Amino acid sequence: MNGRCKQRGGYLVQFDDNAEQKHVANLLFSVPGNGPFFTGLTDEESEGRFYTNNDKKPAKYRKFRWFQPDNWWNEACIEIWLSGLNEEEDPFRTSQAYPAHFLCNLVEI
Repeated sequence: MNGRCKQRGGYLVQFDDNAEQKHVANLLFSVPGNGPFFTGLTDEESEGRFYTNNDKKPAKYRKFRWFQPDNWWNEACIEIWLSGLNEEEDPFRTSQAYPAHFLCNLVEI
């Protein structure tokens, strides 16, 4: 997943706090649909221990929906939906009915 952002010179976004997540969500309201928008958090290597895809450091901030994370279908990717501004675990599946959006943090040079 992070490869799509690396191709553009960045990495999947990592939120440091609630204010940063809300700021990004406000920018996303111009995007058609309400998600999912994949972030740079995962627990792929160790269930329940969330870290960043970019540098493998422990997650600084997480705001899950009340029933998440649930590891249903062996989920490991973290996404947000604009309808709730909360994070949710997902197995990273995409289709035309369920398109994926990637939140990339692009590095300025």
